[in-house]
Amino acid sequence: MTDARSGRVLSDDEVLKAVDRQAPTMAAVIDELHGNPELAHQEAFAAATITGLLEAAGATVVRGIAGMPTAFRAEIAGGLAAGQGAPVEAGGAVGIIAVYDAACAKRPDGTDDAVHSCGHGPQSAGVVGAALALASIRSRWTGRMIVIGAPADEIHSPGTRSLGSGKARAAAAGVFDDLDALLYPHPEFIDTVWQESLWMRRETAVVSGSRTLRSGTEVAPFLALDALREVLAGFDPGRVMVESAVLDGDVEEGSGLTLTVRVLVFDESEDGAAVLAEAVRALFPTAVWTSGTAIAAIQPDERVTAGVLDAFRGMGREPDTNPSPLPFATDFGNATRRAPGALVGVGRSGGWGFHTDIGADQFAGDAGRRMAADIARVVALSTVRLAAG
Repeated sequence: MTDARSGRVLSDDEVLKAVDRQAPTMAAVIDELHGNPELAHQEAFAAATITGLLEAAGATVVRGIAGMPTAFRAEIAGGLAAGQGAPVEAGGAVGIIAVYDAACAKRPDGTDDAVHSCGHGPQSAGVVGAALALASIRSRWTGRMIVIGAPADEIHSPGTRSLGSGKARAAAAGVFDDLDALLYPHPEFIDTVWQESLWMRRETAVVSGSRTLRSGTEVAPFLALDALREVLAGFDPGRVMVESAVLDGDVEEGSGLTLTVRVLVFDESEDGAAVLAEAVRALFPTAVWTSGTAIAAIQPDERVTAGVLDAFRGMGREPDTNPSPLPFATDFGNATRRAPGALVGVGRSGGWGFHTDIGADQFAGDAGRRMAADIARVVALSTVRLAAG
């Protein structure tokens, strides 16, 4: 049958019913990931759980992509050929990003704790639910759905600092280059496709010197602490953020001593972020500086945005078509420089307690299950639309 509103062979109602049938599996994914939280680049259990489900549904899975052991790419092909109800030009490849690392929570005793407080349990469960739903009705749609598992979404995790973020590394490796559309859904406060975000740079300064046990002696790492106070007092903390500062060294006279400072710099433009970074660097004249991979602002695509907004309407929800700019950076911006993309916000009335224990409870409970289902719905409907052209 043909959907009278859109001309598609596969109706929205068929897609939504297929998603609803995946509710038990999505709930199980949330339970599994929340019960086994893993930090950036350590997500072996999560990656195995997700790829196992996709492979069992008939997806072709390639693990360890882009040099990341916990990254993967899984492809499910629709079975409707051009000329059999599908447009002649149909058959696009739609990528969907799944993220599954836990946030790195700092506890009062100084320890790191892996906690699913950013919604990655429902996020990945929703992507899996959409993929399994479309696999179950593959003969009714055309094109290809490619699930890309991206580790290390949390920028402040130790693994992300040392090895880089998953989507940025995948983009640099060309993982997204063959896609006609790329979606990254995430739990949010509103239904929307975000149109703007910030650029980000991570700058790391190391100031070296020698320990002295004599009073009144200037020591370079201690002098750099004064510069650190200037950073905190002289810049907008939303644009220049001191991520960490560690003073460490031996305790004997003349032994080595270092201050390591990580600073995150944000701006609307790449050039603006560079100017801010140079202003910060000037405060530490004796430091040795290194820069991480620049995180680009998102570059939205009009066609992909329109497809996602129409998908929201297909599930009976009216999205916000003019959202405020995001006040932070996301490495999905790097991905949108390689494929036509949409950063999809899936809303919940009342929002979320992101990166708190309250948020972890929300995402693990009934609210998280409803979010997974909503993500699955908009992802499945968007995929069918965008793959058909």
